[in-house]
Amino acid sequence: MAKKKIRVALIGCGGNMRGAHIPPIKEDGSVELSAVTDTTEEQAKLLMDKWGGPVPFYSDYRKMIREHELDAILISSPHALHYEQAKYALDHDLHVLVEKPLTVSSNHTRRLIRLAETKNRVLLVSYQRNFYAPHTFVRELIQNGEIGDIRGVVAYVTQNWTGVGGWRLVPELSGGGMFFDTGSHLVASTLWMTGLESLEVSAFLDKTGKPVDINMVVNVRFKGGALGTLNTFGNASRHDERIAIHGSKGGIVFHLHQWEIKSVLLNDVPTKLPARIKEERPDTAFFRMIRHGGKGYELPYFALAVAQVSEAAYASVESGAPVKVKS
Repeated sequence: MAKKKIRVALIGCGGNMRGAHIPPIKEDGSVELSAVTDTTEEQAKLLMDKWGGPVPFYSDYRKMIREHELDAILISSPHALHYEQAKYALDHDLHVLVEKPLTVSSNHTRRLIRLAETKNRVLLVSYQRNFYAPHTFVRELIQNGEIGDIRGVVAYVTQNWTGVGGWRLVPELSGGGMFFDTGSHLVASTLWMTGLESLEVSAFLDKTGKPVDINMVVNVRFKGGALGTLNTFGNASRHDERIAIHGSKGGIVFHLHQWEIKSVLLNDVPTKLPARIKEERPDTAFFRMIRHGGKGYELPYFALAVAQVSEAAYASVESGAPVKVKS
């Protein structure tokens, strides 16, 4: 049976949209790229080259949405713009896939979740790790009590941010630095897998002379008594990432290096993934959920948890004291 056609438009034509989203759109075979928008036409032309043909271009995403019959919008723009763009799309009854983080504000995140629920539309955040088979399996193990009650979490991610420029170094557009950007993946996957609820945060940062945080240490007290750290180091030589989750009955340790999963250990033994757990990309999952009436979709409350931890972390730095996480 032929797959149902999905008509999509893109907001943002930069390197992330071209590299992470155009390939799965092309591979699907039944997704129609109806239009694109960006602040510069040069970026749109680069995307069209990647797509393999011309696509209607708009400098105003609102006009693009009004003038085209669409099913969905994909957003890859500066973080601070996500809320208004996603809200406009949802208000026009469109499904939305948005790059991380969902918004720069927990209040805005909460409003989008409520709007998506009211409109009965898929609102998916492009956190790739949440679609990796090992992460999906570990979430299942934790939910089934394999490691018991969680006592502590130690997580970090490193990256070389020395070459980062553009809007990511503009706080009004980015919302924050390394912790808010790459670190958002770390926080999201940790909270999504464990289901932990954050109560209080104490944080320290170092901008290393930049306008935004480059290094950040975030200590968290969770509901139920667990403690944890979620740390980002942006002046390292390369990417390295580890998440250690320890409970009353055992522990799980992830190791990712240079953006690849190197090992996932359960009580120091490599995990064996069941064949039933299939790995997906966010875009592939998004199209599947749309075609199947939302089957397998969960409202992105974990993205709200990410926003709440992030807000509390930056507030803690500002105040120099622990900050309670908004309920």
